[in-house]
Amino acid sequence: MKTDIVTEKVVKGKKIYIVENHHEVIIPWSEYASNNETAPVLLTFDHHIDTRSAFGRHSRKVAGLEWKPVRDQLIADVDINESSAIASSLERLCNDEHIDFALQTGMISDAVVFSLLNAGICRDYSNSKIYYIDPCCTSKCKKSSHDDECQIDVYDKVIEGEELLFKLNKINKFIPGFFVSNRINKKFILDIDLDCFHTKKAINAVDMSVFNYLVNNAEIVTIATEGYYVELEKKDDDINEHYLLEKLLAHIENALERTEGNKSFKFPKSNNTKELIAIS
Repeated sequence: MKTDIVTEKVVKGKKIYIVENHHEVIIPWSEYASNNETAPVLLTFDHHIDTRSAFGRHSRKVAGLEWKPVRDQLIADVDINESSAIASSLERLCNDEHIDFALQTGMISDAVVFSLLNAGICRDYSNSKIYYIDPCCTSKCKKSSHDDECQIDVYDKVIEGEELLFKLNKINKFIPGFFVSNRINKKFILDIDLDCFHTKKAINAVDMSVFNYLVNNAEIVTIATEGYYVELEKKDDDINEHYLLEKLLAHIENALERTEGNKSFKFPKSNNTKELIAIS
């Protein structure tokens, strides 16, 4: 593990990896993949979709219009079991290209992107293993057309329990059986870009129960601090990457401490996710 790029924390046995630039998560992702036979699903929270073609910009710079064969060869040359190959890939990989890279090299089986660009609930047009769960408003909105107030509501509720529960159920459209009876049935990586938190209200969610479930059941957790994009996208002036990281790590630690030795949750039949309790 390149400790000059990746900071590793272990909380109650859960490995958490922190990077500055989002594409650097391929280091911990590759390490996980090299030690496990089954490729996990990626669940990533991000303002952006981060689904550009792996090595696309480097290959265009090298070969112009004939860039695709160059890109294909670069991908074919990657051995995810070799740290030197991952380090070499990082020299050519650009921001937003890590998801496609991980899919093309078999690090992950599918990618579910919880973005905030109003992409909708759909499959990526160029990669059938990428799915966007990005509705234009919250699940309870009844407006016929959505406005700025709706957008702020979406930003504020990015990890609120009721909205996460709604979004998790939508994944079944693309990965049948992924979330059944309020339980995720596949291994997954939880990945969080701090630029998904636009407001103080967003990072200080009222109902953390579903997020806690994700933290407890993730194989690993990766976090990209992305200070530049936090500053660019934030709606509250008094937040920054340091504030958001401190709050997020506190949430993660709290989630793991509250359910130490117990990774299962009981989801209520009602819509009030505050009623979630751990199964003892």
